[in-house]
Amino acid sequence: MRVLFSAHGAYGHVLPLVPAAHALQRAGHDVRFAVADELHPALSSLGLEAHAAGLRDSALVAEARRRWPQAVREPPVSWAVRMFTDIAAPAMARDLARVIDAWRPELVVREEGEYGAPMAAAAARVAWITHGWGSPPPPAADRARVSQLLEPHWNAVGLPPPDGEDLNGAGLLDPCPPSLSAGPRTSAPTCAIRPSIVELPPDGEPLTPGGGDLVYVGFGTAPLYRDDPLLLTLVRGLLAAGLRAVATAADANVEGQLRAMGGGRVVVRRWVSLSQLLPACRLAVCHGGAGTVLAALTAGIPLLLLPRGAPSQARMSAACAGRGAARTLAPDEATTAGVEAALRDLMDDDRFRRNARGIADEIAGMPEPGSVVPWLEQAARQRT
Repeated sequence: MRVLFSAHGAYGHVLPLVPAAHALQRAGHDVRFAVADELHPALSSLGLEAHAAGLRDSALVAEARRRWPQAVREPPVSWAVRMFTDIAAPAMARDLARVIDAWRPELVVREEGEYGAPMAAAAARVAWITHGWGSPPPPAADRARVSQLLEPHWNAVGLPPPDGEDLNGAGLLDPCPPSLSAGPRTSAPTCAIRPSIVELPPDGEPLTPGGGDLVYVGFGTAPLYRDDPLLLTLVRGLLAAGLRAVATAADANVEGQLRAMGGGRVVVRRWVSLSQLLPACRLAVCHGGAGTVLAALTAGIPLLLLPRGAPSQARMSAACAGRGAARTLAPDEATTAGVEAALRDLMDDDRFRRNARGIADEIAGMPEPGSVVPWLEQAARQRT
């Protein structure tokens, strides 16, 4: 069976698909990715072949700001969904049409935020399924809005637009732990899959955490969020609470300021191995992105969450707080004093750690990637 994975050109969208891709490879299936070219070296290092398709993340954001100049002054929540439906989806659909025509996959697996694959797969009468991010499901109103935004693009290729449920195609691979999900995610067949951490080699010397006062701080890999100046406030709050920090940042200015403020108590890297670092951490602080949150919960550590505008981050943050495994801070609460108080609450109240460990046990009991291969094989038999 030939299976084509499609994803937006950002590490946080691509790497969560890799465990399912590797499972298919081990079962003897032919697997390829369709993703922006700058992700190809990373996929090659993981033993996966890729076709160039879709826009680079930097090009996508630049085009959004060109079309909607006000976006520079507004939070991503006001324009990020339109960026993926109006810019990314048509570009990906055009590229995928060529890949599908040349390679003839029997199944397309799209990540949750990649909206071009359903158009290209439907036009070629190839079955597709959706691989969720691992955050709780969007409400019906959000799904309806996405469908409405996509409607002119489906009409342009002569296809009837699907509703929000139909975008999942023949089914959904769902890595969201059940206790974080608000309920049934879709009317399409659903198969749970254990979230797994897939990592690229970290930079710098191996970290030797030591002690019990270490906290990981990071806003993921997307340029929109990764070098948010809020990182500086967070680290100040950590230091005020008597903690040490390992922070990820790519901007040289932010990196320099972080190093300067903490001396030996702050380590800054562009990439870290979360699977190695998080078990040695007392807490994790992030933006509510599914990848970082699920990595922390897999390690059984509580979180301080500060969603930066994406709806999925807000849903994940609310779910973790509701489950008692995290504290959340709104933008106006994210001061040095507010961060310090939230961190002390997380450390002093043991229920946060107990609840995080409960979710870790839940994740460990979810189906491992190899077990979903028969479900994927069945999905491939369903033509649109």
